Amino acid sequence: MNTDLVQAIRYKLQKRMVRLGSTEYRVFHLTLKQFWGFLRSHDVLQGILEDLPRRVPDAAGTADRIVGKQEGLFFDDELENAAVAYHVLRLCVGSNNPDAEFNLGLAYGARDADDALDKFRALFLEPFYEYIDEQLDDQRAILAVLRRYKQKCEWFQRERLHTLWRENTSRGEHLLGYHLYEYLHDQGLEFVIEPLTASGRPDLVSAQASDDPLVADVKVFDGKTRNKSYIAAGFNQVYLYTRDCNQPFGYLVVYNVSDTDLKLVLPHQEQSTPFLVHNAKSIFVLTIDINPSLPSASKRGKVKCVELTEKDLVETHSDNAKADA
Repeated sequence: MNTDLVQAIRYKLQKRMVRLGSTEYRVFHLTLKQFWGFLRSHDVLQGILEDLPRRVPDAAGTADRIVGKQEGLFFDDELENAAVAYHVLRLCVGSNNPDAEFNLGLAYGARDADDALDKFRALFLEPFYEYIDEQLDDQRAILAVLRRYKQKCEWFQRERLHTLWRENTSRGEHLLGYHLYEYLHDQGLEFVIEPLTASGRPDLVSAQASDDPLVADVKVFDGKTRNKSYIAAGFNQVYLYTRDCNQPFGYLVVYNVSDTDLKLVLPHQEQSTPFLVHNAKSIFVLTIDINPSLPSASKRGKVKCVELTEKDLVETHSDNAKADA
């Protein structure tokens, strides 16, 4: 789907790990701070960092024992090791003590400074890095790019995008889609637009010639004719496209041009983006608010909201047929 993007992230990550592997103890603490800053500045990696602590809720307490009390604890489970390592690195980076990592190595029986850093790398840095590397995949990368696009639209381009819609509502949805495609192209995604599938035409199938295309569709929500039933139809389209293309993930991008909040009440979230799993297909729904004419917060009164739930998107039928006697 977007192998080049993921490989670029891996390359940057590997370069910094090589540097940490050869840095002497006098500047290791500073180099680790720089590494942490890199992780925090990258959307895809940030999403992984936000998810890891939630997977092992007790890891923070364990890390406090290791760093605060210098307890030499070990782990049988790789996920637990990675989660504790995350918190250990976080505490070390936040410390004003330039020997924080060195002292932890001593707590694990290191003989000298070099051995102390080797133990710190083996016990914390490398398990943490390996977890991140294994978590890097196309789905997470695409989701991070789409979330950055949402932020750009809502912060800087509301007026422009709403004008695209308002001045030509018959083609506005199509024009908004092309704005998304332009952004994805600028981020390095290779794609073809609107290939024909058995279920119709998805707005975007990235790298259609590859074995792993990105399936995405664009819809407008105006709270009138393009209401939640219209969005539900778009969700169904994306699901059918994922089925046609034999893909596990699909993305529905919804531009909200109304003065009403569109609240997605779906059972799952990834990087703060709701998604629904149906028949082994995960469909992410990203809403982008582009109405520039909303009154100030002090003048809005009560929040107006339309909820979109799993029942709105998927209609379940029970087979109550009885066998013939």
